[in-house]
Amino acid sequence: MTVYTSLPSGGPYAGAAGAIFDGEQLALAQTGGVVKGFKIVLRRLDEGGSAALTSTATAAGASARIAAGDRSTIAYIGDLTPGSSSGSIPVLSQAGILQVSPGDTADGLVGGTFARVVPPDSNEASAQLAEMGKLGVTRLYLIKDRTTYGSDIAATALIDAPSYGIDIVDPAGKYLRADNRALIRAIKKSKAQALLYAGSPSTSLPAFWNALSVSDGTIRKFASAAVAGEPSWSSTSAAARYGSYLSAPGLPRADLPRAGSQFENDFMSTYGTRAQWTTGIFGYVAMSGVLEAMYKLGPMAKDRGKVADAFMRAKNLPSPLGTYSLTAGQTSFDRYFFTTYARDGSVTTPGVD
Repeated sequence: MTVYTSLPSGGPYAGAAGAIFDGEQLALAQTGGVVKGFKIVLRRLDEGGSAALTSTATAAGASARIAAGDRSTIAYIGDLTPGSSSGSIPVLSQAGILQVSPGDTADGLVGGTFARVVPPDSNEASAQLAEMGKLGVTRLYLIKDRTTYGSDIAATALIDAPSYGIDIVDPAGKYLRADNRALIRAIKKSKAQALLYAGSPSTSLPAFWNALSVSDGTIRKFASAAVAGEPSWSSTSAAARYGSYLSAPGLPRADLPRAGSQFENDFMSTYGTRAQWTTGIFGYVAMSGVLEAMYKLGPMAKDRGKVADAFMRAKNLPSPLGTYSLTAGQTSFDRYFFTTYARDGSVTTPGVD
């Protein structure tokens, strides 16, 4: 039987996609590639299209149709880029194929056979606001983009900020432009203590980060950790990165359960000391959950409908992230950690480095 995985091969999420795929392969390898006598083959599809720089719902839908057209398909792990699963969910739900996303965090994603092992964007926005509250931030400047991820984060921030004692000084928010001098002047004039970049990885963000540090080297800058996966992030200066708080779903090493520590050791020993285990863990959890559903079904594991139903009903399922349950395809796991940068540009991720 075949488990398809749909992940982007290019663009800003390519690095995360590689780590997630590694996690999936590790989970399958630990079973010997066999569950209850059934041989399982993992096949990767390109969520974003072979020549695309970013993933789209249209391309994800094309991947889903490949999986739906294969009689051997038992499950589908994907998609990754926020919002892309909107193109694959209708196809896979109609075919009765279980879909487990290891990374599509877009709010509002639902479907008959769709589930995900990551929390939605709105949870991340709340985690960012909570961290700001701990730091004493009361005035926040909002910058956004036009992606699904950016829209979700901005919407939640606007609604929830008052609950954390935070005033968004320009509720309309601003978009990054080729020339951000006027925006930087507005940020400085606002006397905001922090800014939130509600957006996906962008090649224009590093230049803005650099220019802002020249004007205001003390303002705290919040964004998704995914922005550091964009190759152009390396062009940011140490001064620009200082005060950056990059959020990601997951657990720092100190909070990992025993199974999580074992996963980290296995992942690092298999893929190298610089492997992205904090990202790869979601691919591992997704694949492990699929295999566990099949294992519990025994001889009926070849029935894709029963596999989908078994996974969707999972309660207190053990994993390297701790036990989790699914409700209407949404995971109960909702933890985040923050990567921060010191003045010399060094990175600090509590319990990870």
